[in-house]
Amino acid sequence: MRFILLILSCVIFISVNGQITITNAHMPSANDTIRYSRAANITGVSALLNKKGNTSWDFSFLNSTTQDVYSYKSSFSTPYAFYFINKVGLKTADSLGISILQFKNIYTFYTKSTSVFKALGLGYSYSSIPLAANYIDEDEIYKLPLNYGDSTVSTFDFKFELPVGSFFSVRQKGTRTNVVQAYGSITTPYKTYANTILVKSIVKGIDSLTTQITSLGLPRTQINYKWLSTDEKIPVLEVVATEINGNIIVQQVLYRDAYKGIPNLVNASFIVNSTAGIENKDVFTFTNKTTPTIASSSWSFSPNNVKFMNGTSATSKNPQVQFTAAGLYTVKLKSTMATFVNDTIATNLISIGANKVYKPNLGAVIIFPQPCNGSFQLVTPVSKIKIYSIDGREVNFSTEGNMHSITNAKPGIYLVDFTSNGQSHIQKLIVE
Repeated sequence: MRFILLILSCVIFISVNGQITITNAHMPSANDTIRYSRAANITGVSALLNKKGNTSWDFSFLNSTTQDVYSYKSSFSTPYAFYFINKVGLKTADSLGISILQFKNIYTFYTKSTSVFKALGLGYSYSSIPLAANYIDEDEIYKLPLNYGDSTVSTFDFKFELPVGSFFSVRQKGTRTNVVQAYGSITTPYKTYANTILVKSIVKGIDSLTTQITSLGLPRTQINYKWLSTDEKIPVLEVVATEINGNIIVQQVLYRDAYKGIPNLVNASFIVNSTAGIENKDVFTFTNKTTPTIASSSWSFSPNNVKFMNGTSATSKNPQVQFTAAGLYTVKLKSTMATFVNDTIATNLISIGANKVYKPNLGAVIIFPQPCNGSFQLVTPVSKIKIYSIDGREVNFSTEGNMHSITNAKPGIYLVDFTSNGQSHIQKLIVE
């Protein structure tokens, strides 16, 4: 009897703490929106990184300093579908560089199959023109499926350069070594995952910068520790580190998390008196609705064909702006208070015509910000509007100017049913 009970105990233990297999079904897909936190305190993390075999990890001591969202999109929902047909894109930056070397709306594109999850290249806008830089040798982030004990080595080669001129180019070339070194349970501030695998990635390479006057190559080694679960599409916890003289130096810790209202005390929001006008004539007034009101403001426009009016500037709380060229304009407000930063972006919010108002095509109609706290705007005037919860119930809301606010909004997905220019639309609204 004791022998039978021992066998049963072993079976139960194995079923609870069994090894998992990570497949392409556990990689991100288009329309996946996943929130994560950056840890404020990383002391003590390095002591947990070298565990191997069947083990457990306790990271419950971490605290969130800021939060962000990975929002994966189909390439058809970005300006770069021509370069990355039917691939998945993740926006990695709003802008990089300055002046003649400024790039905007930057996405990294991925693809997955039963055998690999890899990065294909970069989509970016230069002088309002959507462009792309592809890997010469694609970066195989994971070879699939992933099981405990797996070890793989792959190469990558990426080159970025402007399509005209010879201002500069950047090239990253090297190797990625992945080792699945451990498996077991992990506890984070978000939850406990009973079954995960730990993938250690060592990326070694040379970053080369070439300009008209010089060429410079810098060696780079980065170590990533990623705990993967069949319950999530991103690592439940990721540690970015370097190794110096055999010592692991932790640089950053990210973990899957739920929305927290406290860590980031700033909520950036704004309204505008109009969304269409004539170049070099109409003046647009932007009213800052950021909370708390003491947060400082930084406004940016893409393309940057703007002129600030009546003594206002890009750092004014409520700037007045005149647009100097016809086209569609994206508006970004970045609000800062102490160490807390939040921004909101309204894509193609303002439409400007030369001799008459140019109205954006119906496919450009959007709701912003997304996600929101229950208050939102539409980029085009509406004649009728109704809002429904995801289960089909109509919900109450109020309207003040261009701002619509759901009464006692609760987190979830809503459907906004509205009529614009005589045509009906239904769009999704995410409330957090």
